Amino acid sequence: MFLVIMNLRNCAELACRLVRRPVCAALLAACVSGLPLQFPQAAAQETGKAPTEVDFMGHPITPDRGVYVVTKDLNVRDAPETAGKKVGSFQEGERIDVVGKAKGSWMAVNAEGKNLGFVYGPVLMPLIDAVLREPLVGAVSIKGGSCAYRMVFEGESPIEGQMFNSIDYRTVLECQRSGRSYAFEMPLFITEGPYNGGTRSIYQIGMDVLELAQEYERVFSTNLLFDAEKGQVRLDSVSVDKYLDTDDKTAKPKKAADRVETVAGALAAALDIAVQGWSSSFWRDLGKALGAPSGG
Repeated sequence: MFLVIMNLRNCAELACRLVRRPVCAALLAACVSGLPLQFPQAAAQETGKAPTEVDFMGHPITPDRGVYVVTKDLNVRDAPETAGKKVGSFQEGERIDVVGKAKGSWMAVNAEGKNLGFVYGPVLMPLIDAVLREPLVGAVSIKGGSCAYRMVFEGESPIEGQMFNSIDYRTVLECQRSGRSYAFEMPLFITEGPYNGGTRSIYQIGMDVLELAQEYERVFSTNLLFDAEKGQVRLDSVSVDKYLDTDDKTAKPKKAADRVETVAGALAAALDIAVQGWSSSFWRDLGKALGAPSGG
């Protein structure tokens, strides 16, 4: 069940199924690509070697840095066990810096470079820094043509009922398909916390084609999942079935061919998967909405 993301912006604007965003007016010129970012609990050890343990307040930990949000009040202890002395506490909703994993389900935390102690990991939710400070540009090959895109960070939106935000982007696409041109803008977001509010590092990416609104406050949405631990992006669902190419009934769910190591890579892979998966019906109806000649 996907999060219902509410952003209190101008209600006169078309709204996305998950996240409301404004329609932006100007097409943007091409620029440099997005910056690679790191995730908490992220990449697997490519070398296959076990990570080196280090000492933290007299206890061995495996280094593993990341930012987490506290899902319920918890204590900080001087040892990775419930019998450890209480040396501090965090309240629900606070964000903390984890520097490593200790024995069992305990994590080592610090603040402003000072070691604090150990907290119980299962009550922490991993966050990713999903803000790209530089535009992300690229191109996607599609059946009968290609699409060039430019993605620009737009802001952050609170998610109703959650302790984290959606990170919003404005995406401009210029596509050529079967001799026709399609230029349009598409709001896109990625959640900075796990899409289902859990503790696994799986984040939702969504994009909305506002021109294909079925009715007021309902647009065509393509939803994908980014598994930061596995380095995988895959298609999850679309809001209008006929706009997904299902010619190959035996095909597996679409996913990134290569391992994805960065947020920029995840967003680029998501856009590739989505655009390549849109059907002839999508392009026909989009062309009509844009005032282009009809056709498949």
